[in-house]
Amino acid sequence: MEVVPVFQLPFKAAFLIFIIFSVIGWVSEVLYVGIFSEHKFVNRGFLHGPLCPVYGFGGIVILLLPKELYNTWIPLYFSSMILCTIVEYFVSWLMEKMFHARWWDYSHYKLNIKGRVCALNSILFGFMGLGIIRFVYPQIIRFLNFLGDFWMTVSSTAIALLLTADIIVTVRKLVDFNTAMEKIKEFGENLNDRYGNESWFKGTSAFAMAESVKNHAQIEKEKFSKNVLEKIERLQEKNHKNIESFMKRFPTMKIEKYTNELAELKTRYISKKDEKKKKREDKK
Repeated sequence: MEVVPVFQLPFKAAFLIFIIFSVIGWVSEVLYVGIFSEHKFVNRGFLHGPLCPVYGFGGIVILLLPKELYNTWIPLYFSSMILCTIVEYFVSWLMEKMFHARWWDYSHYKLNIKGRVCALNSILFGFMGLGIIRFVYPQIIRFLNFLGDFWMTVSSTAIALLLTADIIVTVRKLVDFNTAMEKIKEFGENLNDRYGNESWFKGTSAFAMAESVKNHAQIEKEKFSKNVLEKIERLQEKNHKNIESFMKRFPTMKIEKYTNELAELKTRYISKKDEKKKKREDKK
């Protein structure tokens, strides 16, 4: 296969290129955020497998550029920067519409657009485009030539099946995530409806409200039903592993509907993480 724009390649070859870019993106995220920042492995992908599809889409979009740009530097840089920034903005918007959550937020960066994209990332996208076209893409084409038509068919089919299964599992976990958050919010609303007019009742999140009720129950336990107190105990003791998993992978995640609940869960998660870190240090 000649080094040509991706739309001139067979679909199975384009699909494998998308997967390779997604894996490269995942490795970059894991190294940058997990290893260098948190000093431990963190699966930074939206899926369970070692993939960051947004990088795959970004890489494919770069390869849609006209072949005439492949031998340039400045036009290729700015074309890559603009196209990948558009892709990141669109993916952020689409995922928010689909799952009602903002999975990453660059509001704390200078020169950002609605927290979806920022100047720093855009600058890096430009360099990424140069690297892809000049160095990575030719090597990928050589690798696909080495594989041959038969093994490209086999590998692309197998990866497509695994990817489909991963998407199904991830969507199910997202549904469970939203269900759990909704139950927490509803419980807080029920507590507010029941005790909101009491002078001792405090809190903006379900967890804070539950703590307020629990504390007052120590003074006037007869005012509270056993069922309510048991639900509060379950809420406080429950290990929200699925929610924590998404918070670990997307620490800047925002969900407008569950702002207070998510903030409380993040605080609890960070506190738990600090406790584990302290225990490890004490053992040393």
